[in-house]
Amino acid sequence: MQNTHAGKAQSYDLGRPAYPAAFYDWFYDMFCREAVIADIGTGTGKVTQGFLERGSRVFAVEPDEDMRRILRTKLNGYANCTVLETCAEETGIPTGAVDLIFCGNSYHWFDRTQAVPEFKRILRESGRVNVVLANLGHGAGSPPPFRDGAFEAKELEFTIYQDWDTFLNGMLSTSFSPNPGDDGYEEYCRSQQQHFEQYSKDGKLKTDFKITCMMGNANDLIG
Repeated sequence: MQNTHAGKAQSYDLGRPAYPAAFYDWFYDMFCREAVIADIGTGTGKVTQGFLERGSRVFAVEPDEDMRRILRTKLNGYANCTVLETCAEETGIPTGAVDLIFCGNSYHWFDRTQAVPEFKRILRESGRVNVVLANLGHGAGSPPPFRDGAFEAKELEFTIYQDWDTFLNGMLSTSFSPNPGDDGYEEYCRSQQQHFEQYSKDGKLKTDFKITCMMGNANDLIG
C-alpha cells in the first residue's frame, strides 16, 4: 500500500466528510453489529468510529504514522478496536479472524497481487459477501476490483455544507494536492479560495457527494 497521503493527516481529519447515517443503516441491514471488521486503510478513523459506535469489533489497519496518531486519540475509549501499524498487503491480522473486510476510498492504492491473498487469509470461511469497497469518487479509472457480474453495487447520495476552513482542508487532503512548503502551495490555496468565494453562500459551500459501494466475495476479487 502506497503512502499517498503523507503529511496530510490533519487536513484529512478536518476536511474529509463523515459518512452519513444512511450508510450505516444500509450496512447493518446486511451485516450483524457483532461482526468483526478489518477496516483496511482506515485513515484517521472516520468510518471506523461509526462501526465501533454500533458495536462491531474492528481491526483498523493504517500505515501512515500521522494518521494513526489521530486515529488512536479519537478511538482511545473503544475497547473493541485494535489499531495496527501495517498495510493491506501484510495486515498482521490473525488468519481467519474477521467476518468482513471494508475499504473506504483506499482499495485502488493497494498492490492487488499481494492484498487479495492477504484478504483471503484473514477472512473466516464464508460463501457470502465478505468484502465491501466504498468510494467517494476517487480512484476513477482504476481496473475493476471484482470479476464481471460477481458483485452488487449500491449508491448513497448526501449533501454537506462546508465553511472555508473545512473546504480548504478537504482539498488539501487529496493525494494530488501540495503540502505546505511545496512549490505551488500558495497558488493552489488561492485557487481554492476563488472557487469558495464564487460558489459559497452565507459562508457555506454546498457540496454533493455520492458513495459508491461494491459488495462481493474475496474469491471473486481480481488479483
